[in-house]
Amino acid sequence: MNINLKSLVLGTSLSLIPNLTNAQCVATQDCASLGYTETSCPDGKGLKCPFGNTFACPMSEVTFCEKYGFKHTCSGEGDEAGSGQICNGKYAFCSCADGYEWKNDKCQKKQTPGKAVLGQCNGYAKNCQLGWLLNSDGTCTENKVSGKTPIGVIVYLSLRGCGQAVSEKQVASGVQWAVDLNAGPGIIRGDHEAAYGDFDGYENTLRIIQLGDSNVFPAAWAAVNYIPAKAPETKGKWFLPSSGVLHEIYLNFGKINEGIKRIGGETLGDRICSSTEERTSFIWAFSMYSTGGLYNYRKHETFIVRPVIEF
Repeated sequence: MNINLKSLVLGTSLSLIPNLTNAQCVATQDCASLGYTETSCPDGKGLKCPFGNTFACPMSEVTFCEKYGFKHTCSGEGDEAGSGQICNGKYAFCSCADGYEWKNDKCQKKQTPGKAVLGQCNGYAKNCQLGWLLNSDGTCTENKVSGKTPIGVIVYLSLRGCGQAVSEKQVASGVQWAVDLNAGPGIIRGDHEAAYGDFDGYENTLRIIQLGDSNVFPAAWAAVNYIPAKAPETKGKWFLPSSGVLHEIYLNFGKINEGIKRIGGETLGDRICSSTEERTSFIWAFSMYSTGGLYNYRKHETFIVRPVIEF
């Protein structure tokens, strides 16, 4: 139903200035109290205060509609139809199609709170805590919950609301990072402080496997080829942890191992290899007995592969 604006829009030049008629009966020269509150009017259509330089302006239909929030045509993505009254061809809000909700003054796709998408950062790790369980449906819980299948334990949470979880068991041991001592992308984190700041395990691993197959880079391929029996759909989403994530494991070692025990997994140990290079012939690996949990090893030494997944 259209709003009847005839009584709301200026009919005669005095009809929108109720205080002006009172001005004929009271002794005042206060323009604002008489309704003259504008410095000018569109197209000069208005009345000037006889005692000053302010104006009373008529309100057009468009101005009235905008003032009261009628601004949506309801023809955008997710809009199903206009809702409620219509003013100058626009609505104050819209009804949304299935899968959408009215939020922040528009129809937006619904999202399930607390549920992450495995293999990508979508901001829902903010509902999780270090040492909690990551389940195959993208939720995180402190303990095992009936109907949910844990596939890892949370070892890193970012300020962006993203996280990484480590596998419930090691997927390989006695594996070389690289057969050729000098092989690798050559993205160097040459001291502990630089190593602590590397959280790009996925990008690191991707660069490594693009340079050679499992005969050249056994550790990275062992991580990428990991297929959890409980969540085979996550194949290809696992990767070698970065040095920064291994540092986070060091800082929260007890809490993370307790989480692994709650799902019957294999607790963490030394020589977990990272995807981070320390220099041309060396990589960073986890060591409980070294500064910040990191020690530099030659690339052709053997390591444990314990992949992580982003969520």
